[in-house]
Amino acid sequence: MRLLLVIPNLVSYRSFLRELCRALVADGAQVHLACSGEKIWEGDEEAMDEGVEMHAIEFARGMNPITHLRAARELDRLVEKLRPDIVHAHFSAAIFTTAIARTRRWPASFATFHGVSFLAMRGWKAALMRAVETWSARQFDTVWVLTDDDRDGLQTAAPRALVRRLPGFGIGCDVERFTPPDAMAREALRQRLGINAGQIVFAFVGRFTDFKGFGQTVGAFLRLAATDAQVRLLLIGSRDPLHPTGLSEAEEQALKNSPQIIDAGYQSEVESLLAAADVMVFPSRREGMPVCLMEALALGVPVITLDTRGCREVVRDGVDGLVLRDHDLQTLTAAMQRVAHDQDLRREWSARALADRSRFDRAHFVAAQKHLYETATPAAQLAPAS
Repeated sequence: MRLLLVIPNLVSYRSFLRELCRALVADGAQVHLACSGEKIWEGDEEAMDEGVEMHAIEFARGMNPITHLRAARELDRLVEKLRPDIVHAHFSAAIFTTAIARTRRWPASFATFHGVSFLAMRGWKAALMRAVETWSARQFDTVWVLTDDDRDGLQTAAPRALVRRLPGFGIGCDVERFTPPDAMAREALRQRLGINAGQIVFAFVGRFTDFKGFGQTVGAFLRLAATDAQVRLLLIGSRDPLHPTGLSEAEEQALKNSPQIIDAGYQSEVESLLAAADVMVFPSRREGMPVCLMEALALGVPVITLDTRGCREVVRDGVDGLVLRDHDLQTLTAAMQRVAHDQDLRREWSARALADRSRFDRAHFVAAQKHLYETATPAAQLAPAS
């Protein structure tokens, strides 16, 4: 089987699709990756996996029509050259480019939206994205989404498209990699970060953008830290030049000057730092099925999040974290204060998260995708299982 995956950038590949590609290569498939070779995040310098051939195409991160058209022409030439059995595009921007590029000469073509954008937007931007995403969905044989909300919303908006929901928890996470360390290793990690015994560590993981709740998290923490010297905020991630952080100038300055905030920057091995946290805070307003929350719970780190698409599917309110009903700074601050002062509650939530961590195993996603590819077309076959 020869598979062409179309993805915006290498960070998306490494974060979400690496395990799938490795499994396909191990089964004898030829895996090709069309994505931007541009370095997106600080520290993004890993080599490509053996057996996966990358083809650099500069995909647009926004809605620049010229960039999409240029990338579409390059992608069509690549399909003509490789003649893959299957083309599978991921994420809205790359899906739009692939939809433009697809012709009748193409093989079976699929798309996976890791969050249908227009359903989480308002105003003219929502109308524009609705037109783009519904048109794109109709150009593929099958479109996959991660949540019931996305399936129902996209199918209603694009009735002629074939929309399916991925089973379970979307693409899941690597639960083996996110296995909690023993007590001694965790204490050594905290000491290395300058965290003392008795200090409560909140963590934020992801792009430092307003819609992911970065500004909300920092703002709430600064309020909490003003009256509690024992709390710390661990930031794991990096800023995105296309999106604002949501911080005011005063908050930006306070973030830089606060001795209670640890900015670890971009990390390719998030698990090596996230295990130091007592609670993860992620009040995101726009997600698909957030992998970072699965990773936190797999480590036994409880989560405070919002009642938004994907987040409410992963975190069980009152079982392994808090799912807040409103996007209010005071509500988030109060929730963080409550959890910081209740060690028994944190331990209870952590134990429940660890007990059910296998539900997030990415092996479920890999098996489902392999089955999809094997049954998509008679020409697309993997080696028999040994």
